[in-house]
Amino acid sequence: MSGPLSGYRGLVLTQAWAGAFCTELLGMMGAEIIQVEVRKRPDSWRGGYDAPLAPRVAGRSEAQHPWNNSGLFNAVNLNKQSITLDLQTEAGMAIFKRLLPEADFIAENFSPRVLGNLGIGYDDLCAIKPDIILASLSAYGATGPYFNVPGIGGTIEPTSGMSGLLGYEDGRPLNSGSMFPDPTAGWYGFAAILAALHHRERTGEGQYIDLSMMEANLTVVGEAALEYALTGHVRGPLGNRHRTFAPHGIYPARGQAEGGIDGHEQWIALAAESESQWRTLCAIAGRPEWLDDPRFVDNAARKVHEDDLDAALRAWTSDQPRDALAQRLATAGVPAAPVLDALEVAEDAVFRARGLVTEVTHPEAGTWPQIGVPFRLARTPAAVTRAAPLQGEHTAEVLARFLGTSAAEYQELVRQGVTGSGPPD
Repeated sequence: MSGPLSGYRGLVLTQAWAGAFCTELLGMMGAEIIQVEVRKRPDSWRGGYDAPLAPRVAGRSEAQHPWNNSGLFNAVNLNKQSITLDLQTEAGMAIFKRLLPEADFIAENFSPRVLGNLGIGYDDLCAIKPDIILASLSAYGATGPYFNVPGIGGTIEPTSGMSGLLGYEDGRPLNSGSMFPDPTAGWYGFAAILAALHHRERTGEGQYIDLSMMEANLTVVGEAALEYALTGHVRGPLGNRHRTFAPHGIYPARGQAEGGIDGHEQWIALAAESESQWRTLCAIAGRPEWLDDPRFVDNAARKVHEDDLDAALRAWTSDQPRDALAQRLATAGVPAAPVLDALEVAEDAVFRARGLVTEVTHPEAGTWPQIGVPFRLARTPAAVTRAAPLQGEHTAEVLARFLGTSAAEYQELVRQGVTGSGPPD
């Protein structure tokens, strides 16, 4: 077996991040993921047909098509095959319905009305394959007052309350800048499909999974939501501080780390969660006087005088080399880590050693580090086995394998605009 889901197959219409990440995880677990794309409306993470090539790939002779070279798309569609079908044509929909019996699950992240408008809502799918599993990942779910409101991670953050917890104390709410609800919803969709497959193995029944990104993001704000439900108190942002511990923050450091983004400041994250860790921190800092300072004598005093504490720590860390200091602190048992920029994350030794960051060769974009499997399975290893697909790369092969479509029949479908690749004629 190449993974615990080897032998399962998904026919998926996911795109952008949440749905694409969900189905990528299933592909890493060994499921065969057949991505259905539409040429008239390419995946937003592929980019537009007239988009320029990214500078880092523009010099490659193989990099012919911008929509096959998007770093966003290629990062979350590993281990997938791509077919193109125009589901608004009679022929395209007929092919989709003929492929449906070959699938164990369908996944999509359109607005709730889309599948119904196409005539392939859950009941329609069940009429063709009664035990099908349909996972729908939408912004606010298929029911409720917001069901028809489109959304993405950047809009889910404020509506879920997450933005109210981000930012600095007494400052305005902020978004995370990284669309955090998308991967959160992806993880939930992944887990829900696993649970549905397990349920079907025991009962023979498929099911409909109605996943709301906003509800999934409750994981991130759950403690604050529970506090409000029990007490009526609305939490505000704390910056990089902790509600209980001090110190706990991000502090400036000296120097440019090798491999990082030129010109960026260097920062270190550190904390002391116990008096023992605080004493160790003072010793490494060479500041024994901090132990006797009444402002810092214990955690309660440090929380009261946290501004003074942070100022003292900044004055010390700003002249310390980031990586060496983080290693000294961590080795001594003080929670600490360098704050890495994007390029440094890709080169991080721990991520590389565990295989989380792995080199993947794409036929057009070339070889790049990609985020791989974020867990290890001893008996049924999950793995990255292929780069993200070119648009429509596998259409002819998939239709021939499952439907017996000949080369001539495939070319006729291309002529009709039902399938193919690149901008439609």
